[in-house]
Amino acid sequence: MCSDGILESNAEYENKEIWIKNLLEEIETDNVQKIANILLAQSIDNGVGKIEDDMTVIVAKVKVDK
Repeated sequence: MCSDGILESNAEYENKEIWIKNLLEEIETDNVQKIANILLAQSIDNGVGKIEDDMTVIVAKVKVDK
């Protein structure tokens, strides 16, 4: 889950959700903190280091017991 500040950081995509989907598909870790850090860092990088809005990222791992 992420705030609109994350989504709106990328001006290149008209459909911001596609950008997040593509970014998540490229991430090669299942460490939730690393995923959150990557999303936040990429969003800040999109703004060339300038943050226009609040940016919040929440990543959760769901474990299923069998």
